[in-house]
Amino acid sequence: MFEVLPLRAVVFLCLFLLIAIAIEALVFYRTLSLDNKTSMQYAISVNLLSTFIGWLCFFMSQPVLPLAWRVQLISFIFFEHFYADPLMLNVAPVLVVFTLGMFLGTFLIKLKGLDFLEMLLERNQKPEGAIAEKPKRRGRQEQLVGFRSNSRIYAVLVANASSFSAILLLLFLRLVEQYYLPQ
Repeated sequence: MFEVLPLRAVVFLCLFLLIAIAIEALVFYRTLSLDNKTSMQYAISVNLLSTFIGWLCFFMSQPVLPLAWRVQLISFIFFEHFYADPLMLNVAPVLVVFTLGMFLGTFLIKLKGLDFLEMLLERNQKPEGAIAEKPKRRGRQEQLVGFRSNSRIYAVLVANASSFSAILLLLFLRLVEQYYLPQ
């Protein structure tokens, strides 16, 4: 079992999770007006959920992929390089589409996970004696500012984009260090 264990992939996954959790907790803290502990718990919960579902999708998609794609995908994820294959010279467009799909899928999973977490913790329920306020009529500029500052969708989108950008920057720096700097 241990001769097949991709220890490098596990370590990088843990590193990327820690970075994503820290960045997203900060975004949740600032945009959703949560306290530090709650924003950290939300970030941990939605990131672990999206990671679990992502790996589940990865392992479930393996049997349906063509053999050449399967070998390339497993080689890239576990060993960080593609095999030289003349049929797979244009891997970059596939990776761009796959990464965009991953970003949107992760965003939706995190958004629904946050909604489910809020429902589970009953944060959305108003006190029973509370009187519902009548919504005030606001101008377009005020509506836009209100959307940006209080929307859960906006918070999850910014958090997801920030964490993806930080991880992409780390991967790029690692690629530069690995291939272009003398050892």
